[in-house]
Amino acid sequence: MASTTPLLWGIYLGCIWNLLLETAGSMSVLTQLISNFLKEGDLSNMKALNDQVVRLGCSVDDATIASIIGIYGKEQKLKQAQDVFTAVADSPTCGKLIYNSMIDAYIKCGKSEAAYSLYKEAFKKGHDLGAIAISKVVYSLTTSGKHQEAKEMIHLSFQDNLELDTVAYNTFIKAMLEAGKLNFATSIYEHMLSKGVSPSIQTYNTLISVYGRGRKLDKAVEMFNLAHSSGVTLDEKAYMNLICYYGKAGKRDEAFSLFIRMQEEGINPGMVSYKIMINMYASEGLCDKFEKLIEAMQRDGCSLDNSTYLSLIRAYTKCLKYAEAEQTISCMRRMGIPPTCAHFNLLLYAFANVGMMSEAERVYKELITTGISPDLACYRAMLRGYIDYGLVEEGINFFEQIQDTAEPDKYIMSAAVHIYKYAGKEPEASSVQDSMNNFGIPFLENLKVGAKMKIP
Repeated sequence: MASTTPLLWGIYLGCIWNLLLETAGSMSVLTQLISNFLKEGDLSNMKALNDQVVRLGCSVDDATIASIIGIYGKEQKLKQAQDVFTAVADSPTCGKLIYNSMIDAYIKCGKSEAAYSLYKEAFKKGHDLGAIAISKVVYSLTTSGKHQEAKEMIHLSFQDNLELDTVAYNTFIKAMLEAGKLNFATSIYEHMLSKGVSPSIQTYNTLISVYGRGRKLDKAVEMFNLAHSSGVTLDEKAYMNLICYYGKAGKRDEAFSLFIRMQEEGINPGMVSYKIMINMYASEGLCDKFEKLIEAMQRDGCSLDNSTYLSLIRAYTKCLKYAEAEQTISCMRRMGIPPTCAHFNLLLYAFANVGMMSEAERVYKELITTGISPDLACYRAMLRGYIDYGLVEEGINFFEQIQDTAEPDKYIMSAAVHIYKYAGKEPEASSVQDSMNNFGIPFLENLKVGAKMKIP
């Protein structure tokens, strides 16, 4: 731009002279110059030229002004965008393009409420800004947590019979889903149908979520089937969305059947889909089905990652296959995937939960040797095992090892008080309880030393 700037400014000065002499055609040339500066990203020259034109009492066309505002918005220069808009806002020629551009600038700068206010102002002046503008404002309000304002905008569009398209309705439904206003989301869908607007796969998918979150699984299934019967091409996301809600409702067989049906329809599951199914079976400890899914996933070229291994360990510990869980951690290392504290914690917790504290201690030492710093979940699991199975001395020793490094924690400190008192060490118990009081940490009175010990 540096090589052409002197030439452009020469043309500009000539146009200014012609404007002063009221020569026809100069304004269009100036507008073109402003556009050229815009295209080159030369904001300083663009602004200087536009300011000169405004001072001369001339006007630039709406498209150029909208472009100027748009560039400022993209550059996060809201003050400059506002200045340009304010200069033309009261002009009778200030129309849809300029308002939409300023609304977009507000949204880009994170000012959703300002965008909302400007939309209402334009609406009162009789400007129909179109479905795209209202969709953008509703989406912006929703993402910034302004759910009531988003709802008011939707009501406003319905009351004034604005012509909305499928994208706008989808935005409205999703906004109310995220706001937790599930009944209103459903009414938007009904309004959409009453206006003869055809739902898309996104519409049906969002409604599956609406009914799924509202624990109306039968209605979610109805939406899925309606989409299928309407000739809408169902994608992987739609299948997995319903599968997730089947899983949350404990309907694993239905989930697996739909997963198979998806593949029969020619949709190959991706990594995310496999993970959803794997987590579903892992949480229930259904190792056989879990292992088959792992095999299928690897056949499809999906590699196991950190989170998949975590699910695998969870599944094995759930069905008491501790050796397999440990082998999984070893396998991770061989594959060059470093295990985290969370991987060890699952195995450690499983051992502590059934009183196998020597095994839990071995895993804890391995975790330390690996160079991983134990987290609060790890400390809690160890202390829970000691206190539940009446291993008072071991529990005291463990607490005294970690008390200088562990963050103040309700369970850890309460457990320490209980085992100190059980051992008759009242001064130590009082000291820990004083620390809890100083930190404002409530004491758990219902812990019982030896709660899981078998009574002879």
